[in-house]
Amino acid sequence: MPEVITVEFHSKEVSDFQLGRLVQASLHKYTVPITAFISDAVFVDDTCLGGSFDHSERDDAYHKADGSILRTGKIQLARKEGRFWLLETQDGNYVVASFKRELGRASFLKLLKSADRFQLTV
Repeated sequence: MPEVITVEFHSKEVSDFQLGRLVQASLHKYTVPITAFISDAVFVDDTCLGGSFDHSERDDAYHKADGSILRTGKIQLARKEGRFWLLETQDGNYVVASFKRELGRASFLKLLKSADRFQLTV
């Protein structure tokens, strides 16, 4: 049974640090098309949760869902491109711009340690 992790997102606003990381991540040239950039990333059940920015999908009114909470599909591959982690899923390619304080990086390292279940590259 998977462990229960409670994540609280109190607002859709990003800090100066997160904004800076999002800008840096968006300026990098990637080898694959990027579906969205993720801020405050945390990893649960082989997926990533976080704030979505510059998402390629739009709602019915053609608005980008910047700042909305996104859950990726199951992560098939995670690799570093430049200074950022690129997550490849069946749904698309996501860039982790920043990790959720205290919980995000630890949950990602736990995912990497279970690399025998994934095709992960560092």
